Amino acid sequence: MNLYTENEEKWKLLMEIDFFTHFVKAWVAFNAWYKNNFPDVDTDRTAINKIKNNPNRVKSRFNSLIGGTNEESEIFKNNLGQLHYFLLNNEINNNDTRIYFESFVVELDRSCLEQRKEVRNIKYYVKLTLTKDKITYVIATVKNSSSNTLLNYNHSIYDINHLLDDDNFKRLTDNQKDNIQALYREANPKKPTCFLTTDESNYIKIGSYKFINDTELLFKGLVEILYNLRNVLFHGQIIPDKNTNQVYEPAYKILKMLLQ
Repeated sequence: MNLYTENEEKWKLLMEIDFFTHFVKAWVAFNAWYKNNFPDVDTDRTAINKIKNNPNRVKSRFNSLIGGTNEESEIFKNNLGQLHYFLLNNEINNNDTRIYFESFVVELDRSCLEQRKEVRNIKYYVKLTLTKDKITYVIATVKNSSSNTLLNYNHSIYDINHLLDDDNFKRLTDNQKDNIQALYREANPKKPTCFLTTDESNYIKIGSYKFINDTELLFKGLVEILYNLRNVLFHGQIIPDKNTNQVYEPAYKILKMLLQ
């Protein structure tokens, strides 16, 4: 390899912008903002929940950008579209959950934790216990018309496959299995949202994509995705390669614009 060819390759490596570092700097600024605006919060998770669910400057800024038609708004929406594109084409997971707009949990649904129903005198019951936003105990029971217990299942984590492997579950009839499984799934507080839509009459055009026309939910989803990208980066869970760097470019630009 001659000198010029070697230098060319070295300069190509140096010309790549490190958006991981840029994102970290933007998040530090974001962190300082929410610590200042929500001084009573004790954890980052608590702060994120407050940002999603209360009026604040970042939410107002998002609403202005997502609903605007000027050049700045178009830049913001193009960045959001790019973030969706790169997350779609580069799988990044946080605790076995993929981070992308196609299917992502925005917030926990605490209203569904306890489920019960009766079908043909068979009573079905499921209850989940949450501790600090984490499922810590699961109960599932099936009782017949004589109150005899057909299934008495409990576990420390929510895992449908663990239920299916339970010996007593396997002894249930097919209808009984279907009924208790349905309640088990309904009780799950982590129900994902798809932020894309095929509704041609009701959508928000973001880049070349059609997002749901729900700015409140879209803001919550964006904040959650940025927070999850922060977590996998800070905790060293991602491979810092060229493809992943592409994800953090629009993430950094979005966060920077929200803070302006």
